Amino acid sequence: MRIAILDYENAVPSSVAGPADILASIMRTSPLLTGSPASVRFDIDFIMEKDNQLWRKTKGTAVPVRLRKQEIYDLVIVPAMESDKIQLVLQRERRLIDWLRQQHLQRAELASICVGAFLLGATGLLNGKVATTHWLFVDRFRAMYPEVEVQDDKIIVDQGSIYTCGGAFSFTTFMMYLVEKFCGHEMAIIASKILMINMHQQPQDAFAIFRLQHDHTDDMISKAQQFIEKNYADAISIEALAVQYNMSIRHFIRRFEQATGNTPLAYLQRVRIEAAKKMLETSQEGVEQIAFRCGYEDMSFFRKIFKRYVAMTPKAYKDKYGRNGLRLVTASMAS
Repeated sequence: MRIAILDYENAVPSSVAGPADILASIMRTSPLLTGSPASVRFDIDFIMEKDNQLWRKTKGTAVPVRLRKQEIYDLVIVPAMESDKIQLVLQRERRLIDWLRQQHLQRAELASICVGAFLLGATGLLNGKVATTHWLFVDRFRAMYPEVEVQDDKIIVDQGSIYTCGGAFSFTTFMMYLVEKFCGHEMAIIASKILMINMHQQPQDAFAIFRLQHDHTDDMISKAQQFIEKNYADAISIEALAVQYNMSIRHFIRRFEQATGNTPLAYLQRVRIEAAKKMLETSQEGVEQIAFRCGYEDMSFFRKIFKRYVAMTPKAYKDKYGRNGLRLVTASMAS
């Protein structure tokens, strides 16, 4: 199986070398478990632009050679890029963008890692399709590529011959997914065991941090947001907020949503849940005490809202990210 990994300037080195190392490790080590060579051989090339030409360098060699037009790959991986260089990369890498488009026309499958989705989006091949990228850059991606449906809660989105994944270091799970896709479940299980990489997907919601949405020009709504952020633990009435800022409730809700992308009630819930996450991470208090401190008296409702926004229960979150959970991980690593 021929695999190309783009190695452009400002690509994140780990998401260039990492996928190649995983595939090479599978070929080296799977015979140790199966007693026979890996059922699929991976021939890996790194593709780069230099002197207005495209070049390829085979893994394990130092000298690149000019890429011929007839070179066709089974899979092309688009690694993550430095997030502050997105626009620069898109302006500079027009040749690679055109090459990706041509490869796909010749039946190569394409896979992007993290904000590598911006480079893949520039080909136009995601238009009318579903994709994902890192949760932190979803709004920017939507603004740049409005014809793409973004599922920001997903770590991996499979569109048949085009694949996208979320955060940069989720490429390890992503590679297990692609190995299963191309090589079968049995080989993926073997690879997962050898490399100790989890095959299961977890929604990005579990990792996302709610960012207070003050990037707008509506001063009155900013004041309402600040009131919610300071008083989230109290019983806040949306009707009373509307009166406080001299608006009808319908106008207040419409204006709030227009400015922030959330209704006032959704904003209140998200502020409360973000506060609860921080307490679950740092406090020794129980889940019920934390729920009460964040304005929730009904525990079943708190669990329901927490799971809606975080994709796991409060207890599971505390077990994973709380101080006791981190101590257990550290102790396990030390033993």
